[in-house]
Amino acid sequence: GGAAGSFSPLQTLTSGQRRELRGGSLQAHVCVVATHQNVVEVMNAFQQADAFKTVASWSYAYRIIEGATGQLREIAEDGLDEGCGDKLMAVLRRFALQGLLLIVGRWQDYGSTPGLETYGTALYSIVHERAKDLITHLKQAMGLNEDDPSAGNPLSAKALDLGPPPPKNFDFCSLPQISEPKVQNKYGPNHFLSDTPFNRPVSLPNLFSGGDVRMWIANDQALKNLPDADLWAMRTLRQPDWRIEEVLQAVAVLRGQPIKPVPNALARWGQCKEVLRSPMLKTELLLFDANQVSLSLAQQAAALLDGLDVSDIRRSSPGAAALYEWATGIVRW
Repeated sequence: GGAAGSFSPLQTLTSGQRRELRGGSLQAHVCVVATHQNVVEVMNAFQQADAFKTVASWSYAYRIIEGATGQLREIAEDGLDEGCGDKLMAVLRRFALQGLLLIVGRWQDYGSTPGLETYGTALYSIVHERAKDLITHLKQAMGLNEDDPSAGNPLSAKALDLGPPPPKNFDFCSLPQISEPKVQNKYGPNHFLSDTPFNRPVSLPNLFSGGDVRMWIANDQALKNLPDADLWAMRTLRQPDWRIEEVLQAVAVLRGQPIKPVPNALARWGQCKEVLRSPMLKTELLLFDANQVSLSLAQQAAALLDGLDVSDIRRSSPGAAALYEWATGIVRW
């Protein structure tokens, strides 16, 4: 009699994994109860615990044998989530469980509204899945499974007192290696520029290969005179001064995007404007590593820049003059 009087249902409380939902989360719990007073004790403990004070709705169900009459009593409570108590009761019946209290607590990020308004009838399947998952894992922890002839026996307080399951070790050596990420190019395989040097990866980290800090400082000095307004102005030119075209061809060569020789001046200028198309052009030029430029490319760029006067270029386009100074610095490096 003394042992029975000292029994607390909280000693058998087991909680499932908390599942994150859109705008909240949900967690299932189960414990052994013998009377309605045990249920009141457990629910009061949950509502007073700091970790569960923000729960928006409690749903629960239990089945107990009344001592006086020996009859099975089934009680379900929905909370704010109408119908969830019946879903929990269905799980208890499915596993032929009695003497157990099955609880689901639902958190909500903002306010407290019925779960059906947020999740619709999908809430029922989530509640059913969490409750069933908890009962299944609890039976497995006690050695009960579908192949065991005792699997249909109801769980009891004695069964739940077996203690936590033993620790498990998992070997991750057999996991496959992570595949290298594929960098998407700017143009697709069917684009007419897919086989040209302009089809560069869109991922900026591939453009920033590092370099000497002194070179970055020199690049920054040249690019200070390259405002966005001048870049936009060069992009809108229909037929620019030949000096501007020579500068852009030199920049394209240094960046590994040489301009193909075409007889049509308009088509040639269209290729040159591709150099200016990147929205991060200034950053790419600032962090450009001159050490990656081969000697032959540097000589080609120097030949394009030879004979040009930066003052003449600045009168036509201040932005082109800044690109000239940048390209000259890269060639000299």
